Amino acid sequence: MTQPLLLNVAHCLPRSRANGPGTRMVLWLQGCPFRCPGCQNPDYLPFRLNQVVTVERVWEVLRQLPELAGISFSGGEPFAQAIALTELARRVQATGKTVLSWSGYRLEELQSGKIPGAVDLLQYTDLLIDGLFVEKLAGNFVLRGSENQQLHFLSGKITQADLTHIPRQEWVMTEEKITYTGFPLAGGLIK
Repeated sequence: MTQPLLLNVAHCLPRSRANGPGTRMVLWLQGCPFRCPGCQNPDYLPFRLNQVVTVERVWEVLRQLPELAGISFSGGEPFAQAIALTELARRVQATGKTVLSWSGYRLEELQSGKIPGAVDLLQYTDLLIDGLFVEKLAGNFVLRGSENQQLHFLSGKITQADLTHIPRQEWVMTEEKITYTGFPLAGGLIK
């Protein structure tokens, strides 16, 4: 009997429009080897247990939302959990939906085979945004926090043209909480 694949999730947002083209589920993964000054998600950096869930459970939730365009992986560092995310991404793509992922690693590092599961996860990633966040290069870029980060359209299922009309910021309210997501505007909210 095989063990279920587990994910250590920092936060999950069932529907978002600020984290990729269309309405998408967003998974923020707990744990990151990088310590970028000015990181927007500092609570997600420590490698500590947060919400440990099976890939199967996330898949069940996603299947209950058939209108979604896909899923986005953020963090923390998604490629620190690449083995489990590969199975989830494979299932998502098998339904015709797309997978987007951010990573502090550069594409070449992910392709090197030195990061467990990274090469496999890339096979099921439609759009990769790579590179560390560099605070002095921060600006108002689509799906990027800083200018050095790059967009890699890996499958052709997501194109540059799909990245129009993505809100820079989003506030999602439920009965339990208010979630802010997106990218801070350079210079703050009010100019």
